[in-house]
Amino acid sequence: MERYERNGLCEYLKECDSPHEIRFYDTTKSLLVVARKKDNMPIMLIIDDRVSREEYGRELDFYEENFGKMCFWIANKAKIPLFWIRYEDREILRNEDTVSFLESNGNHSFVSIRLGELPRIFSRYRISADLENRTPQKRKNDSLSSAFHIWQRECLRVGVFADIDLIRLSKDHRNIIEIMELKRSFYSLEQWRPFYFDLNNFAILANLCRMLGGIPFYLLYNQQVRMDECVIRKGEGKYYRPMEKWGESFYDKVDVLKVFQVEMMENVYFYDLPYPRLLGTIKVDDWIRGEVRYRPLF
Repeated sequence: MERYERNGLCEYLKECDSPHEIRFYDTTKSLLVVARKKDNMPIMLIIDDRVSREEYGRELDFYEENFGKMCFWIANKAKIPLFWIRYEDREILRNEDTVSFLESNGNHSFVSIRLGELPRIFSRYRISADLENRTPQKRKNDSLSSAFHIWQRECLRVGVFADIDLIRLSKDHRNIIEIMELKRSFYSLEQWRPFYFDLNNFAILANLCRMLGGIPFYLLYNQQVRMDECVIRKGEGKYYRPMEKWGESFYDKVDVLKVFQVEMMENVYFYDLPYPRLLGTIKVDDWIRGEVRYRPLF
């Protein structure tokens, strides 16, 4: 799940001077879609919300309240439950650790629970879950993952997870009209294509989009470039977001995005499969404004 890393596009959105309708760019909060493993159909949503010790004891601020409202809108529209898990940021969570918990069908106020209680709570919604009684181990490539992500991966058996990277609201902010997944790597815009091993993730989100009334689902790709291999032109520095990973410094180059629309092809091998269709490239500022100005790659 790339949501837990610093992300250049999310940082560009956060610092954008002009108002826009893109949301979920705060990477300390993630909306996770939990689906059945056999068919990738969503069965519930979980807000993974890690905060500082000072924030943990406070009331929700304006941004957090709006974030929650958007998540509740998605859950209600899709007719699946939503659970909000809020905890002090740390490296590891254990089954016995206490978190703040809110459920969409409850009284809309946080209560304290132990993580190990989640299977019992899910069972009230006819969601089957099993708990592994062990201490999660933080792996080398988990340095940028949330504690809940590590815990659910190693201790909770309840289907498969995908996270929603970005959404776009309608101009009146009453509806969600797009869901987007972010991708980035050192491949050039011309070279990069969606990877086969991401198909299950694409299917989960595409199925959710169908449950939301058939809203479009897009993949957005931006290229990463090594600092010693690029020359930044005058006035374009804002599109190069400095990053570091495993001791290597590079930029998230976000001036141009490569965009695919994911469409479900029906009855492929007796079940539906997602098919990412290339739309072209678009300047990031045009995309933020919602202007459809796709350009061919060649």
